[in-house]
Amino acid sequence: MEKQSYYLIIILIALVISLGVFWFQFNNDVATVIIINQTEVQEGESFAGMLMDSYGNGVANKTIVYHQPGYELGTLVDVVTNEDGGFIIENAQYLPDAGNDNYYGDFSFGGDDKYRACTYEANVTVIPN
Repeated sequence: MEKQSYYLIIILIALVISLGVFWFQFNNDVATVIIINQTEVQEGESFAGMLMDSYGNGVANKTIVYHQPGYELGTLVDVVTNEDGGFIIENAQYLPDAGNDNYYGDFSFGGDDKYRACTYEANVTVIPN
């Protein structure tokens, strides 16, 4: 066998290994992030967020869990991302009796076999009308 044939075989093996590593990284254990478009919202208005992977793509059909004003500590509400990875929280509630708990927060995605879990570290405060 010629020397050039050996080089071609080595290059092809390296290419196959590189493609396999790229495919594995793109399809397994991908980091995610939750983005919310604002930190304050007027009572009765809506705000939006998005679950994105580390490649900048929206992650569709995943459950985001969050705390809503007035709910007891530990009680969470959920929303499912749309086909673009976005979600909307409609009709923001302001509860006068909730005091400092008039915010939406603790947004989190639990992860799955393809995507890593993530949490949005800030709150969305509800401003009364």
